[in-house]
Amino acid sequence: MPDVLQIGPLQLQGRLLALLLACALGIWLMRRSTQRLPYDTQIEKAKLIDELIFNGVIIVLLTWRLGIIVTQPSLVWTNPLKLLMVSGSATEIALGLLLACGYMYYQIRKHRISLFIVLDVLAIGLSASAFLFCALIPAYGLPTNLSWGISVEGTISRFHPYHAYVSLLLVPLLIWQQITETRKLTIGQGILFKNSLFYGGASGMLASFFAASKSTPLYLSFPQLLFLFMLVFGMLLGALTHNTSRKELSIMSQNDSKMQVQQEQQNKEREKAAAPKGKEGFVDKKLDGPNRPST
Repeated sequence: MPDVLQIGPLQLQGRLLALLLACALGIWLMRRSTQRLPYDTQIEKAKLIDELIFNGVIIVLLTWRLGIIVTQPSLVWTNPLKLLMVSGSATEIALGLLLACGYMYYQIRKHRISLFIVLDVLAIGLSASAFLFCALIPAYGLPTNLSWGISVEGTISRFHPYHAYVSLLLVPLLIWQQITETRKLTIGQGILFKNSLFYGGASGMLASFFAASKSTPLYLSFPQLLFLFMLVFGMLLGALTHNTSRKELSIMSQNDSKMQVQQEQQNKEREKAAAPKGKEGFVDKKLDGPNRPST
């Protein structure tokens, strides 16, 4: 996709158009996945989840486009037209993600929506959005002599197509999400989110070795640290969910044992109340019963 698209007198940035198309694909797949939820969950929560995710995407986009007002407020009175042309940086994206996460967390707590349902649906949308954006926008990596290397216009040097590698590595993940897991109706169990996080971190880490980036004091670049965090968190998430389920089962068993003790106590009290009254509970069969003497 070119850097600038000319539509009559209007000019549109190719990067912005690719981002909008990627967001549209992600939102469509997320709405499609909510329609495959269990019947009772779909009726109550599907519309809420759709609105929740759509509003979160709008918050990120608006913050990315208009977040420069917060970082550079002087543009409002010096050059307001520049606000329509300048796109946000990584700072505005991080701010938008922070605001969207806060909003979504508040709505999840308010409407009592299962967190794993939202995370699984987000994993489907984000994977598809990343795939389409990387497929449309090229990124120049390390120099190479391979035939599939991309070059800058006017030069003979070739570079690794870093974004193309990411896009190709995400294809198996998309196939697994859309064909295998969605047919099993596992949305809401955390499996999609856990495996997508692990696979996405591993794919990004593998592709990052062909990217030209600056290393941090930890000898890894910032994208590599992010991919490493995704990889490790995806590995630990399975153990965390397993421990949580075991904790819930132990609590349920404790509750069941308490109910059994209470039931036994109630049964004993009923037996005592139904016992025949007499002297210390003794009953003389000669004076009571069908063979008692006549008076």
